[in-house]
Amino acid sequence: MSLPTPQGKQSRVIYLPARGHQVVLGTAGTGKTVMAIFRAAHLSNPATPGFGRTLLATYNRTLVTYLNYLSPAQQANLTIETFGRFGRGYLHSRSKMRQRGIADAFQRRALIQQALTEVASGYKPHTFFDRDIGWFEDELAWIDGSGILTKTDYRAVKRRGRQTALHDSLREVVWKVREQYRHARTDKGLEYDWHDLASTVLTELRSDSSERRYRHVVIDEGQDLSPQELRSLAAAADPDGSVTFFGDYAQQIYGQDMSWRSCGLTVRAVEEFKDNYRNSTQIARVAIALSEMPQLRGAITDLVEPVAPTAAGPPPTLVQCADEEREIAVTQVRAKVLGAVGKVAVLARTWDDARRACRGLPYISLNTEMGVWHERPGIYCGAYHSAKGLEFDAVILPFCGGARMPHPETVAAFGPDEAATRESKLLYVGITRARSDLLITYSGELSSLLPTTAGLFATVRA
Repeated sequence: MSLPTPQGKQSRVIYLPARGHQVVLGTAGTGKTVMAIFRAAHLSNPATPGFGRTLLATYNRTLVTYLNYLSPAQQANLTIETFGRFGRGYLHSRSKMRQRGIADAFQRRALIQQALTEVASGYKPHTFFDRDIGWFEDELAWIDGSGILTKTDYRAVKRRGRQTALHDSLREVVWKVREQYRHARTDKGLEYDWHDLASTVLTELRSDSSERRYRHVVIDEGQDLSPQELRSLAAAADPDGSVTFFGDYAQQIYGQDMSWRSCGLTVRAVEEFKDNYRNSTQIARVAIALSEMPQLRGAITDLVEPVAPTAAGPPPTLVQCADEEREIAVTQVRAKVLGAVGKVAVLARTWDDARRACRGLPYISLNTEMGVWHERPGIYCGAYHSAKGLEFDAVILPFCGGARMPHPETVAAFGPDEAATRESKLLYVGITRARSDLLITYSGELSSLLPTTAGLFATVRA
């Protein structure tokens, strides 16, 4: 594929010096992923002064597939992979990684539940132990992602990203759960999970005096990597090379309220991009209205205020349906029409809901095992998470009623206020994937997370 021509000051970022740390923040549609691949290709090009082997790292494997599709051919010095793959490969090269030594999400959840049960047995009954297991999974991920290695540090640190502070005595309990979980995991022959892998990678890099494999590291969708992962990637670059971070904290859907500022990058100035080159004016207005709602306003670190584009398009359509079966029918009719002439994504809060909305349709799954990117008209199906960094001619978002958004499991785990912030970021991701057409369906009451400003949507009953 031929990459689009850089616009405005995008070229300036692409050709920033090949030494030092650079941070580029931009709202949705500003071309961060295109700039990232351009930047990586430039740094790995032998014609570039200071060129060298370059790692382009991100969180999502579907995005890796898309980045490989965008990558110019014959880039022998360029590697594109997730942080997880990079970390696993590096530890293997240091004889620190056994085959199947990483707990997957299901194993991790089961072992945390086991640890919680064992720790709770040593206390009198308390409502804290009745919290959804998702809360404990998230807290342990935050601890590891922040690089907190001792109980003393955990008890002292200010916990960002929580609507309600955690009492010191409860932090003691959480740390016991963490220790018990790690013991149980070791007993299963599992040395790591995907959240604490980065701490071992960083420790190894700091003691590794050999020549670095990569002279340059470029990070795309960096807001979804933890500070510890970002520290690891920075340490993986040659000291005479460069680290370039691209991110948008309005789209942070992993590692809530973690910022690049806590990961040790030395940056003189931050490049900011506000001009939206993807979305039509009408779609951008919905995204901007969403970003200004109470659950997001003030809840986003390093927010770049978006500027509405000038490209016109049809107004987004909001369809009120009698029930979810009717939502599926509406989704499928529109997906067939839009998919015949362009790329249409059907995105839902969960994979099960996305597949249910697309049942019987000939769709391409945006799953993590996607090995080849298909740049052709058709229907693409996935969860909001799987669409990060991607764009489509049209997007359909079914099941946006109040019973579905915010997702009940998220509310159970984090409470209504924090759930609203987290789920709104997911909606923001889904909405901003669309270039020209956006259709949202719901049954029952409309989700309180969506803006209702007059004139944003064309409303229809079906």
